[in-house]
Amino acid sequence: MNRIVTLLLLPILAFVSAAVFSFAEEKKAAAPIKALLVTGGGYHDYKGQEKILTEGVSKRIPVTWGVIHQDAKGTKEALSKKGWADDYDIVVYNLCHAHETDASFVESLAKIHDSGKPAVAIHCSMHSYHWKIPGKTKHWPAMLGVTSPRHGRHAPITVTNVKPEHPVMKGFPKQWVTPKGELYHIDKTWPSATVLAKGSIDKGKSSHDCVWVNQYGKGKVFGTTLGHHNETMQAKEYLNMVSNGILWATDRIK
Repeated sequence: MNRIVTLLLLPILAFVSAAVFSFAEEKKAAAPIKALLVTGGGYHDYKGQEKILTEGVSKRIPVTWGVIHQDAKGTKEALSKKGWADDYDIVVYNLCHAHETDASFVESLAKIHDSGKPAVAIHCSMHSYHWKIPGKTKHWPAMLGVTSPRHGRHAPITVTNVKPEHPVMKGFPKQWVTPKGELYHIDKTWPSATVLAKGSIDKGKSSHDCVWVNQYGKGKVFGTTLGHHNETMQAKEYLNMVSNGILWATDRIK
């Protein structure tokens, strides 16, 4: 009798185990992304942009946020602590610290992403952490995927979607115009980067890469030079794009 009961229970136990495993996997897949926003610096309304980014992205995808909002010295202290990024799935950089001269510090940041930590880099992050370093370390620009030395005049930017099949850009129009803009000039797009969109302020006579993805070692990086003005960040196209970039970098969309 006991043998019969055991045999009858085996399929039930197997079903229950499979169901529990399936539920656990589904729960894991649906778990919020833990993102760390590193922000601060001059020339931009970083207090306002902190609110725009964290609230705007969280309305679109499941994200819980940690924030480091400091001046250059405070940011360096926070990012020099051992394991500062360990508790997060992704680091989102929206900062402007252009005067750092400590190459070993900058290389330590890049190493975290080379080892596999995903990242999002926004606007003045492209002008941070390499200009003032003797020899101009290549680690930070290589992680970003582009090298930008300057920007153009303030004007709305016509953004052209050049990779509509890419997961980040699916569903976006062929073109859209930012409310305001400060178009960064890109001197070099690294071979590891894939350009997703180009920007122009002169009706297409000239253009610069302005949205891309990059593979830096084991780390996936989404980058955009768009985002100087709050009005641009508040636009639905911008928040949708950054949200998709976070999903792509953390392997939530492919």
